[in-house]
Amino acid sequence: MPAAEKTALWKRLLKKENASPLLRNISFLFFPILLISASLLTGCSTYTQQIQKANNYYYSGNIKQAKIEILKKSAKKQKSRDALVWKLEEGAVFRTDGDLPASTKSFNEADQIIRKYEESFADTRLGQETLATFSNPANITYEGWTTDRIMISTYLALNELFQGNIENARVHFNKAYLRQQDAVNKNARKIEQIQSSIAANELSREATSNSNISKNLSSLYTPLNQLHPLANYVNPFTSYVRGLFFLFYAADASDLETAHKSLQQAYSLANNNLFIGKDIQMSEQILEGLPAETNITYILFESGRAPYLSEYTLNIPLPINNAIYPVNIAFPIFTPSYSNNSLRVSTSSNTSQTDIIADMNDIFGTDFKSELPTIIARTIAATAIRQAANITANQALKNTDSSVQLLSGLALYIIQTSINIADTRSWTLLPSNFQLCRIPTPIDGKITLRETKGSQSVSIQLPNMGPYLIYVKSIGPNIKMTTWVHSLPK
Repeated sequence: MPAAEKTALWKRLLKKENASPLLRNISFLFFPILLISASLLTGCSTYTQQIQKANNYYYSGNIKQAKIEILKKSAKKQKSRDALVWKLEEGAVFRTDGDLPASTKSFNEADQIIRKYEESFADTRLGQETLATFSNPANITYEGWTTDRIMISTYLALNELFQGNIENARVHFNKAYLRQQDAVNKNARKIEQIQSSIAANELSREATSNSNISKNLSSLYTPLNQLHPLANYVNPFTSYVRGLFFLFYAADASDLETAHKSLQQAYSLANNNLFIGKDIQMSEQILEGLPAETNITYILFESGRAPYLSEYTLNIPLPINNAIYPVNIAFPIFTPSYSNNSLRVSTSSNTSQTDIIADMNDIFGTDFKSELPTIIARTIAATAIRQAANITANQALKNTDSSVQLLSGLALYIIQTSINIADTRSWTLLPSNFQLCRIPTPIDGKITLRETKGSQSVSIQLPNMGPYLIYVKSIGPNIKMTTWVHSLPK
């Protein structure tokens, strides 16, 4: 029965002449509860569902309409627990639209939110977990995945670089590195606090340690085992562009060492990408005091749609108060997204093709998998505690008026249903992968970039022989690409 119909039923019951005095006396208590419950149910949807309309516009190439939808949502959510994730989407859609100043502004606002969470971590975590336990994990404040934190610093650095703000770019590249370094310790602390919160409650401890529950869940997450795990939350794309930046904008020998180490790290995680290998050789030449190649053009290509989280509801027998209760529980499921599009790079004397240096399925998949035991435990714990409260409430109503039982049961059912949703919040406007091509700058300066799985192409005229960085953003085949060109120092 829809929530609105349940509310109408309650009103009709209260108007009956033969309605019991008890029912009339409690109406002031239960009627507001039902109204609140109904609003929860009708307004409750996963993040994936909330952003679906904007994503449909975005991934079909209608960036203008996608931007309208996202800006509308972001403005509405700016003081909510979801403010950060919508601000990330906002920065991304501006960037795809080619508006780097607006993108940088949005990303800076998102970065300020992240920094607030990073600085107040110890003070806020306990309260957040208590809220999650007694309501739903989707009701805690979204503080960003490690993937988000590293990528926002990376995008801010690139935005600033292409706008000519070199020192700002340096700051953000260094911040991306520090966030990668801090991720291991911070995530270990977070997981420890969540597990302690769960273990402190007898109901949640019993439910999360049940072996039958583990068996029921095992098949949901086997696709994660097919991904290539990345150690210590390292993003190879971030490592590469940071290395490239310090290679060309080195202020001293220390910067050159930083460039060399970053490039080596990217190379080790990017299937020994030959283009990165050439940059490592160039960095070694510079460190040895030898003249380096400068007549180079780099093409960075980001393609496709990011992996995201979807919802799957599973019926699981939960042990509660020495009995077994079958309960529907909504879990977030990692949904990979693949793109086999690439760029064919053509000049008058050379033809080459971009090669993948980082796959977001692996990057976000590693992030998600590292927190998966905690995600599962937190979801089950919250459900067990809510179900126990529901059972207790129903038992307390056994000897009351039948109308009271009906209406109270409706309210409890609506509350339980409205908060049984998975936390599917993640940054959905990231790409599927990042690619690289490295070619000699052509004498005539003419470069044609053509996608291999569609009909889109871009012709670029470089003004001279100096080194260049070309960045191409593609949502998908046959959709107009966004391109930026930056002249690198010799």
